[in-house]
Order: sequence, then structure tokens, then C-alpha cells
Amino acid sequence: RLGGLGKDFTVRILLVLVDVDDNAGALRFLNKFAVTHNLTLILAWSELEAARYLEAYKALDGKDASSIQKRESTNFQDQNADFMTACKPVNKTDANNLLNHFSTIQAVAAASADELALCEGLGPIKVKKLYEALHRPFSKLKARQRQKERLAKQDVEKDQDKIQEDGNHEDGQKVTEEKSSEPTAP
Repeated sequence: RLGGLGKDFTVRILLVLVDVDDNAGALRFLNKFAVTHNLTLILAWSELEAARYLEAYKALDGKDASSIQKRESTNFQDQNADFMTACKPVNKTDANNLLNHFSTIQAVAAASADELALCEGLGPIKVKKLYEALHRPFSKLKARQRQKERLAKQDVEKDQDKIQEDGNHEDGQKVTEEKSSEPTAP
């Protein structure tokens, strides 16, 4: 059957209803078959799901991709929401609350984490993620410089801790030396 299709169709779909419990071997074969014969493999786990795939395909048949593509935002509110929701936990409502609270995106970007926390609907996780997203450097060079500064600061702190520990050990050594210099009773 597949040989009879030849190269007549640009989109060739193999819709499979998976209704067998031990399906690993069969699905592996079908996946390999689909790849070698330039087919798109769609797995449906129920008859209802398979019917929905068919309905959706038939409804969109012959239409261009614009019907399923995201539309560009034209007004400021939508553009702001798109920008703010790029940070994972922030949703459209949070974006609108931020804009209402701070008035401008520039004010949101300049706000401290404490100021962001005052905005309605933003919990500590959202505040942390948003603050990090707005203050993370864009260039890799700046990111490397900040990383070097952070590591240097950690090294200084480790050295200070080590000096303090060494100072404590020296005092302990002096105490043991003083005790050992005292004559012991036979």
C-alpha cells in the first residue's frame, strides 16, 4: 500500500491507536518504519484521542499555518505581558499587576527584590525568579566577569576562615606546649 503512494503527498501521517499492553516492540518497529518511509507517526492512546486528531487534521486541511501560529501583540498591555511572561513563573495577571504598580517596565526593571515583593500576587519564588531574570547580564563576557568576581570573593572568605582556624590551632599548640614543659610527677 505504501509503495503505491509514491511521492504524491508532501504530508504522510501514520495514525496508530495503541490498545495493546505490551507495546514496546511494536512501537519501536512502527517508529523505525515511519522514519525510513518519511511518515509522521502519531500515537493515540484511546479511540477518542484518535478521533480528535482526525477532526483537527480535517479542520485544518488546506489552510495555511497562520491559523495555528501565535499572533503578534499589537497593544502595549499585550506586549508587556509577552515580555514579562518570558520569565517562567510570571503570568499575564502578574504582568498587568506589575505594570499597574510600577507604571513602566523601566521602573519594574529598576526595582529591588523587596519592592517587587510589595506587588500584589507575587510570592517569594516569583520575585526571586523575576529579579534574577531582569538583572542577569546579557553578554557572556559580563557573566564571566561576574563569575570571576564571585569566585574571588569566595576565595577571600575561605582564606579568612582558614586564617581564623590557623589562629585557633596556634593557640591550642601553645597551650599543649606549656603543659608539656611542666615537670610531671613520677
